Amino acid sequence: MIRNLAILLCSIIIISCSYEPIFTNKNYDFRLISINSKGETKINKVIKNILNERSKINSKRTYDIIFTSKNFKEIVSSNEKGDPTIFKIEIMVEYKIIKNSKIILLNEIRKQVTYNNINDKFELMKYEESIIKNLSEGVASEILTSIANLNR
Repeated sequence: MIRNLAILLCSIIIISCSYEPIFTNKNYDFRLISINSKGETKINKVIKNILNERSKINSKRTYDIIFTSKNFKEIVSSNEKGDPTIFKIEIMVEYKIIKNSKIILLNEIRKQVTYNNINDKFELMKYEESIIKNLSEGVASEILTSIANLNR
């Protein structure tokens, strides 16, 4: 009986704790006035959308951001015939945070993934687009975190 009561009590405590990841869907206390980008269009679009969604419209802390993105794909491993078996995709984003026409942060973020080749080229292309989107979302999260930590 006591054991059942202890399990019930622990279950209630765990369920009611309302765990939430810190940086998931959080609006940050700053506003990005202008977002300028160069480089890979798909990467830039994902990053811009996330930066716009998460910055507050009426915040007093305002910044400008300029970033350049690059995308690299290379063959890591090939089979005996010379056909690629493992690929690596790397994205690199260099960004500047500007406040009052002065660069207050200059940084570079690199993210990479290795993956196996797929015989169906259409599926491979879709998979690579998914990888690039996920890496871009990770870069955008890191950019947001670095901006949020500027004035702490």
